[in-house]
Amino acid sequence: MMKLIKLNAIDSTNEYIKLNKSFFSQNSLAVYSFNQTNGKGQRGKKWITEPYKNTCISFYYGVDKPSEYTLLKINLCTTLTVLEVLKSYDITDLKIKWPNDIMSGNRKIAGILIETTMVKNKINDLIIGIGLNVNQTDFDVIKEATSMKILKNKSFNLHMISKQFVDKFSSFDDIISNVSKDKLIEKFCYHLFGMREKRKFTIEEKVVEGIILGITENYMLSVESDNQVKHYDKEQIKLIL
Repeated sequence: MMKLIKLNAIDSTNEYIKLNKSFFSQNSLAVYSFNQTNGKGQRGKKWITEPYKNTCISFYYGVDKPSEYTLLKINLCTTLTVLEVLKSYDITDLKIKWPNDIMSGNRKIAGILIETTMVKNKINDLIIGIGLNVNQTDFDVIKEATSMKILKNKSFNLHMISKQFVDKFSSFDDIISNVSKDKLIEKFCYHLFGMREKRKFTIEEKVVEGIILGITENYMLSVESDNQVKHYDKEQIKLIL
């Protein structure tokens, strides 16, 4: 059974694990808080949440079978699992905005930050951080955000949601080992935000139009623009909503 650590307040659940993982006796555990004061998102962005309105949870795994764990599988399994949890609450119009955001319509409801430690070019351990907007309704100047409460017009139990995440991610090792890469890619692309649609992107500080075709085996975004297909990592391209 996965060990749980609940923190009344913390700057970042991912950072807590990084600072303390050398003291863990377990090979997997979850750290969660309803008051994260300095959370991180992709590209170093801050993930600011209103205290006791949302859930922030991070999972630590020491990897027993490094060959089974690839960055592609980790990213795909994580985003699809978060999607499953949200679907269980009847949150509609869910899409994955590459690389690691979950959207309802055109608004972000959850973010994911995955951090790994490599030994001899293989993943030795990983931290999966998830921030979910649950009961917050005021996002100030962040117009592209939404929450479960906004969408369903009711409040949700943060403890129950956290437990559901723990239940799902307790079997993460089995999911990684037993699911095929091709099936994961197919499922991921089915839910990919903007798939097969003409969208605007920022590439090298220029605004470019292109069509999202999917992802590569290196988890890069494939985009067709000016009759050319190119692949981009998360530092090279940004989708304009």
